[in-house]
Amino acid sequence: MNLKPGIAWIIGGGSGIGAAVARELAGRGWQVAISGRRLQRLEEVSASHSGIHAYPLDITDANAAAATVAAIAADFGRIDLLLYGAVAATGTPPGSYDAARFAAAFDVNVMGLVRLLDPVITQMSRQPTGGQIAVISSLAGYVGLPRGGAYAATKSALITLCQTMRVELEPKRIIVRLITPGFVKSELTARNRYRMPMLMETEDAAWRIVDGLVRSTRFEIAFPWPMVFVMKAARLLPYRLFFWLSALTLRAR
Repeated sequence: MNLKPGIAWIIGGGSGIGAAVARELAGRGWQVAISGRRLQRLEEVSASHSGIHAYPLDITDANAAAATVAAIAADFGRIDLLLYGAVAATGTPPGSYDAARFAAAFDVNVMGLVRLLDPVITQMSRQPTGGQIAVISSLAGYVGLPRGGAYAATKSALITLCQTMRVELEPKRIIVRLITPGFVKSELTARNRYRMPMLMETEDAAWRIVDGLVRSTRFEIAFPWPMVFVMKAARLLPYRLFFWLSALTLRAR
């Protein structure tokens, strides 16, 4: 498979991975709609390429989400690819489980996607060629590690939701894709005050994502491979050993 250029919509396209993916897709001939809450950031990204177009959106507003789906479909005729990359990276100190922090993280990271699904699925189902829904989760969603808290819980929820959607939406000609990167340079990772193994450049991550989306239909696009192997292997460990190693990471930080 080699997916031809079409119409892409990126949620979280004003910065970080989302912005880099928008530029990569536009450079390959796609028309790219980008959404987020910060209009100035969206305009800066859209000004970098004539194929990128800004559609401001607060993803916590269900009515606005549905209206934006309709607006993009009206302007371009279809939506071939939805990439959900909105993220609220809410730090949670070890042993602290503040309800407001968790609610804020889930409202953007998980419920933001859910608010889009029905209108996007309805639109893609009308299209003769269907479409793709790609969701950026994280290797942090594989296992529960100290200081992961709300962020890792949301990313884990996205993984299981995508697994469900992959099977349920296939009859509608909609391909669901899961993207699980490791550490990538961005505004969010710049706030981290701990060591980030194999930290990747944003443009490198964007190239891997786009290449995976257009050249195959495999479910998961995960990188970098050494970290993918370590994190997936951790899920297979007996709990006693896993919790012992997890405690070591807490002390090391």
